[in-house]
Amino acid sequence: MSKRPISIDELLKDDTTVPTYISRSKRIKETTTEPQQQKLPLPKSQSSTISNTTISNTTKFKSQRNDTNLNLEPKIRHHSYEPRTKRNKFQFDWDESEDTSKGFDSNYLINDEEDDDEKLKDPLLKDRSIGHWTNKSLEQMTNRDWRIFNEDYGIIIKNTNNTKSSIPNPIRSWKESKINPKMIEILTESGFQNPTPIQRSSIPVAIEHKDVIGIAETGSGKTLAFLIPIFNYLLSIDSNFLKYEKIKNENLILILAPTRELALQIQKQAEIFCKKLNFNIISIIGGHKYQDTIDEIEKNGCDIIVGTPGRLIDSIEKKIFELNKCYYIVMDEADRMIDMGFEKDLTKIYEYLPTNNQLVNSIDSKIFGIKNKITMMYTATITPIITKLTNTYLIDPIHITIGGAGEALDSIDQKFELINDSANLEQIKISKLIKIIQSHNYKNPQSLIIIFANFKDIVDQISEELNLKNFKTTTIHGSKSQELRETSLQQFKNHETPILVATDVAARGIDVPNVSLVINYQMPKDFQEYIHRIGRTGRAGNFGESFSFIVEIDDKEIYLPLKKFLKKGDKKLPDWLYRYHQ
Repeated sequence: MSKRPISIDELLKDDTTVPTYISRSKRIKETTTEPQQQKLPLPKSQSSTISNTTISNTTKFKSQRNDTNLNLEPKIRHHSYEPRTKRNKFQFDWDESEDTSKGFDSNYLINDEEDDDEKLKDPLLKDRSIGHWTNKSLEQMTNRDWRIFNEDYGIIIKNTNNTKSSIPNPIRSWKESKINPKMIEILTESGFQNPTPIQRSSIPVAIEHKDVIGIAETGSGKTLAFLIPIFNYLLSIDSNFLKYEKIKNENLILILAPTRELALQIQKQAEIFCKKLNFNIISIIGGHKYQDTIDEIEKNGCDIIVGTPGRLIDSIEKKIFELNKCYYIVMDEADRMIDMGFEKDLTKIYEYLPTNNQLVNSIDSKIFGIKNKITMMYTATITPIITKLTNTYLIDPIHITIGGAGEALDSIDQKFELINDSANLEQIKISKLIKIIQSHNYKNPQSLIIIFANFKDIVDQISEELNLKNFKTTTIHGSKSQELRETSLQQFKNHETPILVATDVAARGIDVPNVSLVINYQMPKDFQEYIHRIGRTGRAGNFGESFSFIVEIDDKEIYLPLKKFLKKGDKKLPDWLYRYHQ
């Protein structure tokens, strides 16, 4: 039979210490007034005293813990340390130089409610700790800081060898970049205070004369991403050549675009810099007279030409301009040009361009300050044909992808309505279309709306129906002359006709920041066009809406890509799409 445990009374009967209650105020007073002994090694003769004192205090503390009516906190005692030889070998001296919390402001961790909204808007305010890159100078940036920077802006950048050794760092601000000071001045005066992610990542690469493949969502600032390096390049060309030797029809920069509208949009943005830097840009597109282009070149010369492939080839063959000094090429929306059947035209245009051998084996390399031709390509998707173009015409290109490219856009609320095919399909859709517009205009009286359809006769039909209901509309499609298309677009931008009905010719290149609603009256057959269509809204930091009619039988082929697209962007799936399984 085991012994009974010793009672608490027996344990305490020989202990002369009687537990006493110590009030909180008294404990605090004694703690603050009791002098702190120096932590110095003691002689060996005192070691036994220290040991006994420690045991006695431990006993007192245990007795206090067993009395439920007493305060559980023991009276604080101060003890001297044993000599270094007596300590455990894993204790270390404190080195103040290694104090990583030195200078840290704990008040920073307290977020004021009034700042919450601003922090949600600016990704750079998510982490403003002392070690964050936003609190460092450019010289203090480490590799880890640059990785965090890229994560903050959703930048993924690599070269063809999947290494990052030769990739220049992105731009934190205009003033820290290698951009010509004249350009920076124009940028800030024109309201471009900060670069966008695609501009931050691609501009420093292009400025170092490396080829670029950029993949970014619509409205991300791609146009400026290639215009800034272009003008930076023009400003670096030998001034004597530009002043005395350059022939007027000798073009230096070639920009290829799939549609007239995109070409004109590029020209419009480039003219901001041309007027102040004394360069000239000319658009060569269908609908413009050849003689007008000739007159413009003879009057002002041509430094930059932007145009569609077909019309460019015609102009080259007519000797309207020369490309023998053109070492800088940009292909904007290359995937769209391939989809439109321009692959052979692109190949033919490149045959007119000078080769790298011509550049290196002539004085041109010194005049233009480059060793290879420079090519920038922007595309929404990397297809086998795009890869083929890349391998053929680009030299060790840097691949830049901005997070969100090809994903459901966060700035756009996408809505869908599934409609069963029936004899009254068009009447049903027109009726619903009118209700959607009325509801949206009630909430947004000054809104601009774009309605997309696949065929020009449907575009005209929608416009007629809406005009009968007293809505002001204008149209853009392939059968309208370029002059009429430009007039319609200008009326739309000026709110004279706040509803634009168009085919996919308006899906790219139209930059109207106040478009608040895009309606897909007919879903496109190519799903990538859906992304470009809805990208006409939610631009430049604004929020937008899209509404799409889905015909159950006709649009089955887009179910799967639409489902993947929405899921990838963490968007809610409509019930009919959620239940769909191929």
